[in-house]
Amino acid sequence: MPSNAFTLMEGIIRAGKANPPLDRESERRATAEQAATYRPLPGVRDEPATALRDGSYLMTPDNPRDDLVILYIHGGGFTSGTAGICRALGAHLALGTGARVVLPEYRLAPENPYPAALDDCEAAFAYAATLAPRVVVAGESAGANLAMGVLLRRAGAGDERAVAGVLYAGVFDQRKERYISGSWLERAETDPVLGDADDSMSTLYLKGQRADDPLVSPVLADLRGLPPLFIQASSAERLLDDSLELAARAARAGVHVEMQVWPQMTHAWQLAAGFVPEATEAAERAASFVNRVAEGRVVDGAALLGGPASLDEVR
Repeated sequence: MPSNAFTLMEGIIRAGKANPPLDRESERRATAEQAATYRPLPGVRDEPATALRDGSYLMTPDNPRDDLVILYIHGGGFTSGTAGICRALGAHLALGTGARVVLPEYRLAPENPYPAALDDCEAAFAYAATLAPRVVVAGESAGANLAMGVLLRRAGAGDERAVAGVLYAGVFDQRKERYISGSWLERAETDPVLGDADDSMSTLYLKGQRADDPLVSPVLADLRGLPPLFIQASSAERLLDDSLELAARAARAGVHVEMQVWPQMTHAWQLAAGFVPEATEAAERAASFVNRVAEGRVVDGAALLGGPASLDEVR
């Protein structure tokens, strides 16, 4: 049974859907106003990431580790959203891992269609890599799509600095048929966040580009050689099939995959870390995965750190 805090949050979401923003600019202003309510978490300093686009943040825990950094990309259907709204989740990931967390802004559609957002996120990866030699790439919803795009580009370039992906409820298949079948139809009544959504986020983002481009629909990509992936989704959300399909295809490609499906949660519930117990727990599980990656305790095609190197050491 969901917590009282979760039930309250879900009620607020449903009430907000009854009076939606009048247009895209109003939606963006509302998101920015919500982001402005963030209050710093003790032990984590947030400051503008001035090397990136305006509105980007760098979350720094006390005594940060210098071997790993997290790049966390916000969602918003490619047309809205803001880095600031992810600061609570970013702070919890920073506390849970001891790593700095980079929250980048990127150009939004429809003013800046694909690949503008992905290019900006790849630039943010380059910045993150100046802070530590290993980078975990993460994001929720459309941000998870962009995170996968960064991982695929970096894998294609032979870049070993990208060591893991953390993907919350991502948009991984933007083909037209995705919007007329499966969980997108079946979960419309149980998904208060995306229940009234249509394929316009993809139409506006792509603006004539092919939806079967692997960087647009990562379920169609060659996933061999990707680093370990941690995927989390709700069984009640419309994007459930995207996560399930990506996890299955990545597993068949030989990628280390950890897939969690939570019942009854709203789309991208993880953003409420620190306010809703289920969101805080979700963030802690992701942090645990990142820590295991950092400590060499995740099988990714390389030998695990530690232990005997030969039978002679066992004897």
